[in-house]
Amino acid sequence: MKKFIFIPLMLLSLSAIAYHHSGEELSPIDTVKKAYSTFALGDTEAWAKLHTNDLKFTVHGKLPHSGTHIGTESVIKNVFQVIPVHWPKFQLEMLNIDSVEGKLGTTVYVLHKLTAENLNTYALHMFTLEGNKIKTFSAWDDFDSMRQAMVKN
Repeated sequence: MKKFIFIPLMLLSLSAIAYHHSGEELSPIDTVKKAYSTFALGDTEAWAKLHTNDLKFTVHGKLPHSGTHIGTESVIKNVFQVIPVHWPKFQLEMLNIDSVEGKLGTTVYVLHKLTAENLNTYALHMFTLEGNKIKTFSAWDDFDSMRQAMVKN
């Protein structure tokens, strides 16, 4: 599988990976950071292990990768493999991350700078965790800017 390399996210992986190897359970924020770092490294096997079997992964809007994808294999095929085709040099730079406890359990919110060829905007991602694994993901990206920058095949 084509590797997805997002250099800014590799820097985030160092602290998450180091913490993980300490033998302690990851915090919700560290779990999400590790999900981004494994995604950035193209390590879909490690990425999948951070999620529940019934992961619900939602990308809002009307783009080639939009929709609700159930399970990690669906996300890898219908999201991860689609992004580099339509947005060359796609990168996420984490600007802010926060977690809260509420009715849904632990929710982690992440604000990113989203860039690619002809694209420079922001994205907001929301995760819910269950048993220290990611159960749901929702992306609220700047869909109009993404549509305008999209390489059409």
